[in-house]
Amino acid sequence: MKINRRMYSGYKPLALSLVMACISGIGYAQQQVVNNTAAILSINGAEIFSDQGAVIQVNGDVNFMDGNILHNGLMQVTGNWANDNMDKNEAFDPASNGEVKLTTGLQEIQGYATTAFPTLSIEGWDRKVLRVNTKATRGLNLNNLELDVNGNDMWVMNSAQNAVTRGTGYVNTSKAAEGRLVWTVNGGTTYQYPLGGGTPYRYRPITAQPNENGVLASQFQNYNADNDGFDRRRIIATNYNKINDQFYHTVNAVSGVNGADIKIPYNATEDGGTYTGLARWIMTDKHWIDPGNYFDAAEAGEGTDRAMHYHFDDSGSHVLALIDTVERNPTIFVVSGFTPNGDGKNDYFVIKGLENYKSNEIKIFDRWGKMVYTAANYRNDWAGNNLDMDTYMYVLKVKDLQNKEHLIKGDVTLIR
Repeated sequence: MKINRRMYSGYKPLALSLVMACISGIGYAQQQVVNNTAAILSINGAEIFSDQGAVIQVNGDVNFMDGNILHNGLMQVTGNWANDNMDKNEAFDPASNGEVKLTTGLQEIQGYATTAFPTLSIEGWDRKVLRVNTKATRGLNLNNLELDVNGNDMWVMNSAQNAVTRGTGYVNTSKAAEGRLVWTVNGGTTYQYPLGGGTPYRYRPITAQPNENGVLASQFQNYNADNDGFDRRRIIATNYNKINDQFYHTVNAVSGVNGADIKIPYNATEDGGTYTGLARWIMTDKHWIDPGNYFDAAEAGEGTDRAMHYHFDDSGSHVLALIDTVERNPTIFVVSGFTPNGDGKNDYFVIKGLENYKSNEIKIFDRWGKMVYTAANYRNDWAGNNLDMDTYMYVLKVKDLQNKEHLIKGDVTLIR
C-alpha cells in the first residue's frame, strides 16, 4: 500500500497501522506521535519532516530508497535499517538535529549506501551490527550495548568531546581486520575511543589528543597481530622485544592530523604482564620497529591498571602493539640433568629462555658421537627416548630476532 499525501495534524497524535507503509509523498510530524505498526516502513522519494518534540515509532524495518528526511524529533525503530539508494543519498538532511534509536534485540544497519543519522542511539538487550559504513553527524550514544562494526567504518562527524557517549557500551572492531571508529577531531582536544569486545572480552579504549584538526580513526583488535599479517617475529629494534600476542591497536590519521598523543590502557595481570615498550608495524617494509617516544605508567582505568603513552609526529597508519623489552642477549639456562621416571617432577630436558629467540634447533649425542635426538623449535618435551642412564652431549643453535645465530654446547645427565 502506498501513502502519497501530506501528513499534518498540529499537536494531535497521528497513527498509521498498515501491513506495509510506503511513503512517496510529503510527510510532516509536528509535536505528535506517528506510530507505524507495519512490518516495513519504505521511504521512496518522500520529503519527510519531523519537528522537535515529534516521536515517530516504527515497529519493524525501515527501508530508505530515495527522498530526504529532515528529522528534528525522535524516531524509534524496532527492526533493521536499510539504505538501498544507488546514488549515495545518505537519507537524512544535513540540517537534521533529531535522534534515531534502535530499541530492541539484534538489529542491523544495512543497504548499499551510507546512512548519515543525526544522532544514533542503541538501546535494548542485544548488540547492533553494521553491514555498511555508517555516519552519525551529531552524536553516537552507545548506552550499555555493543556496536559491532563488522568490518565497516562508524563515522562520528561532530568534533565535540562528548559526541560519543556510553554507559558500559563499546564499539567492537575485532570481528574483522577492517572496520574502525572514525572521528572528526580538533587539535588540542582529548577524545576517548570506546573500543572493546572479543574473546575473552576486554575494554581497551584509545585516548587521543591530536595536534591538528582533522579526522582520526582507531581500532582495537583483540587477538594476535599475526592473524592480520603483522608477523610478530619480524622486528627490528635496538634491543630484543617480545610483542604482545593477545591484542593490538591501530590509529589512523585519515586527514589533517600529523601528530597526536595516544594512550593505550592495559591490565598487567590479564594482558600478559607489565610492558616496557611499544612496537609499530611499518607497512612498506613489513616489519615492526621500536618507534620511541613512549612511556609506561601505573594508571587505573575501566578494568585496567596501567597505560602506555605514545606520541607520533607523522600522518598515516599506526599499527601498535605492546612489547616486553628483554636484555640484549637473553639468558638461556640449560638444566644439568633430568629424571624421566614419570613422577611429574623433572621428567623432561628443560632449556629456559628459548621463548626469547626467533627459532632454535637442538641435537643430542651419546658418548660415542651418535645423534640420539634432534628437534627444530624445541619445546622442552624430550624425556630421554628410553635411553640408558648416562651423560649426553647437546648442541643448541638459536636465532635471535635480528636473525643472528648463537651456538651453545654442553652436556646433560639422564638419571633413571
